[in-house]
Amino acid sequence: MNEISQAEQSSRKECLSIFKTVVVAVLIALLWKVRYFCFLDYWNQAIPLQDDTFFPWFFRNQAVARWTYLMACGLATLTLFCKSQKSLFGLAAGLLATQFVLNIHQSSYNDVTFLCCGWASAWCVWMATRINEPIATLQPRAAWLAHAILSMIFLGGAVGKMTPEFWSGEVLYEIYFREHDYWFYNAIRYYFDAPTVREIATWHSRAVAISELVCGFLWLMPMRIASWLALVMLLGIALTNNVLLFSVVTSLAGLAIVGLHQSPKRSLVRNS
Repeated sequence: MNEISQAEQSSRKECLSIFKTVVVAVLIALLWKVRYFCFLDYWNQAIPLQDDTFFPWFFRNQAVARWTYLMACGLATLTLFCKSQKSLFGLAAGLLATQFVLNIHQSSYNDVTFLCCGWASAWCVWMATRINEPIATLQPRAAWLAHAILSMIFLGGAVGKMTPEFWSGEVLYEIYFREHDYWFYNAIRYYFDAPTVREIATWHSRAVAISELVCGFLWLMPMRIASWLALVMLLGIALTNNVLLFSVVTSLAGLAIVGLHQSPKRSLVRNS
């Protein structure tokens, strides 16, 4: 009985570790957003928009967005200190609810950071309902669901880029390559002449579209390969475009890490 109990405790500890890794990623994403959120909060408060035909009063009130954002950060933080399944489920559900409000509030409507955090929070709600299951059977399913969510997001991005303007490189050239002040594009403009920069923009655009299309099928790939591919893509998006994008990709990176988890006991068995 003691061996069984210790095995169950070890399994639950690993499940909690996976669960809280994603929660930490969501919290980092939300905190990474704080400076930009405060900027928007100030201007939305100073110059409020009036659109009562689409947004009811509750979802136009800036105090609602402000307190919902703070509540999201608080719930994610509290989750890190809880172990009870009921508490974890309640906190994860609350976190998901805050992301829902932020995604339909006028001042943060359809913000990609809160959209990605919302999907990660939905995964956390699912995981919280199964936190007591054996890690050996739960982890592959948790990773598959995480990869399915990532696939959907990547596939949506790829479909949106299947336009003549993006495939020709015109979109990225005008937005980034021509004048955008960021180390990646500054280096390209420094080392290459204007026609070559335009050609690089074309092939970079095509590589991005194709890569996102490939990542739309993460759920069909071997678990660890899918996770590493997703992590490389997510980090590449932020590092080559804008550090503010870490608020978008961090929660998704947390989902990708789920597929890299490996039980120490299972590793020992494989190595023996």
